Amino acid sequence: MLEEPIYCEDLFNYHRNPTIEVKVGNTTIGGEAPIRIQSMTTTNTLDTEGTASQVISILDEGADIVRITTQGRREAYNLENIKKVLLDKGYNAPIVADIHFNPNAAEIAAEKVEKVRINPGNFAGGAKKFNLIDYTNEAYDEELESAKSKLKPFIRICKENNTAIRIGTNHGSLSDRIMSRYGDTPQGMVESCMEYLRMCRELDFNDIVLSIKASNTRIMVHTVRLLVASMKKEKMNYPLHLGVTEAGSEDEGRIKSAVGSGTLLADGLGDTIRVSLTEDPEKEVPVAQKLVNYIIQRKDHDSIPVGMVTSFTPYEYNKRKSHAVLNIGGENVAVVVGEADNEKQKADYLLVDEIDKPDSSRAYVIPYKNWKPELGDNVYPLVTAFELKESIESVKPVFVKLSLSELDQQIIEKLKSNQNIIVLAYSNHINRPVEQRALIFKMDELGLTHPVVLMNDYSEDNLEDLQIKSAADAGLLLLDGFVDGIMLSNTGAVSKSELTNISFGILQASRVRFTKTEFISCPGCGRTLFSLQETTRKIKSKTSHLKGLKIGVMGCIVNGVGEMADADYGYIGSGPGTVSLFKNRELVKRNLPGEQAVDELIELIKQNGDWVDPEG
Repeated sequence: MLEEPIYCEDLFNYHRNPTIEVKVGNTTIGGEAPIRIQSMTTTNTLDTEGTASQVISILDEGADIVRITTQGRREAYNLENIKKVLLDKGYNAPIVADIHFNPNAAEIAAEKVEKVRINPGNFAGGAKKFNLIDYTNEAYDEELESAKSKLKPFIRICKENNTAIRIGTNHGSLSDRIMSRYGDTPQGMVESCMEYLRMCRELDFNDIVLSIKASNTRIMVHTVRLLVASMKKEKMNYPLHLGVTEAGSEDEGRIKSAVGSGTLLADGLGDTIRVSLTEDPEKEVPVAQKLVNYIIQRKDHDSIPVGMVTSFTPYEYNKRKSHAVLNIGGENVAVVVGEADNEKQKADYLLVDEIDKPDSSRAYVIPYKNWKPELGDNVYPLVTAFELKESIESVKPVFVKLSLSELDQQIIEKLKSNQNIIVLAYSNHINRPVEQRALIFKMDELGLTHPVVLMNDYSEDNLEDLQIKSAADAGLLLLDGFVDGIMLSNTGAVSKSELTNISFGILQASRVRFTKTEFISCPGCGRTLFSLQETTRKIKSKTSHLKGLKIGVMGCIVNGVGEMADADYGYIGSGPGTVSLFKNRELVKRNLPGEQAVDELIELIKQNGDWVDPEG
């Protein structure tokens, strides 16, 4: 059984995680308030009219809160002018100042806007040096006291002005002190938050929202869960801000955000959310709205039977122990069962209604009513639970469509007597991923180690809607290693080949199978000094064939090195019109002219043996 306290209210039924209410200007975060939608400006904060105009565009799309980069004192003072323009035009939504490295700017901003975001990794210690220092306990405590001394005047100003704060920890931007004791781990990220929480409580300040973000969805989900469990142990319940940082653009940005944030929302975690896309900021808002609306409709759903939890490790990834059938389960990579191939990727198994002449190089799944042995050894029957009870005795590998309610004693006996079955876990429940998880819990309790492929069907005409819903549903099962593959179907207008593309995208976003280049690109902000969207498109057009390679495209040097922690190569803005290139976190080429930096990036990839020429 899981150790208490568990990270959520109920593993089997949807409930919002209870938190205190935090007032941010005229808006409440947490408690009984709706899940708030946020975005962030990309303009120069000293451009008063331009920044105000972008804030308005974001608010007009339906955002509740807008964050603005605040690099230094000048930008902090100019927040007042931006607020005046907004108020003159009838906009009174809360503004959040985004602070890094500069407690003085934070103190000024706390007098100008409703909320200030600080990063424990760099609020008190300046720029990260990525130094591993062997701290004694005394030295560790001394640095912690130094941080508290810098936090204290800031908290006093926040109290005087009724200003809320967000303590926002990012993967890759932990302090050298935390890194020395915990490394760049979920435990380190959580302790970075908890240290500042404890200091705030000592200073009698509770208007706090928390966030822990990463571009790695697995790290992000497990770390946020660990943070909530850690708060519960210390009798804390502050609201959570959710987001997958540097999610990217287009399809992968939407899928990656839905996998990460959707997984947490499904278990009731999250009180405000931002979807970070390398696109115009107002485009983030409808994506976040769709994700939130899809999850919250599960409130007050029909109860899912509570079962025994025996093998769930919610704070780290451990793949469920399954035996292999064909190339599914065991130590095999997660598979895609699809109804059509994508132009770039073929499904591992083609689901067809009927077939006369199977291609001997492909594997097929076909409904049992249309299956016959003479079709060959590469064509496998798909049966219902009823058909499994009534008809199937063959040892031939068979795919069985199964829901939690169908797992009765007769099916259990069939599974126990036949190890050659692949379970297609489906659900018609409004809270389908949780019911599917309950099915897997039940199988594990019974000692059934059959491989499980997630089987979800939709009726969507809009591609973005389908991406968001399918990724949110699948993330909960894939990020915890519960399933061995994915099978999506859709009765709407989205093409079947697009379904296969989404399936592979979900597997990659969930960190279980890499079939294309992964781009870790930030959304940009007022610190970005080049066209991030145009540059990202250019890099993608030249490198998107590099299967499994991770490339970070970051707007500035302030957090770029740390926040692209997972990237193999980094392209980071270093000044007006200049770019620095990194291999992992090591600076390789400094201050290159922007017009030649993409070609230099490709040359760097080639020099390190990671380049392959595109096919065709």
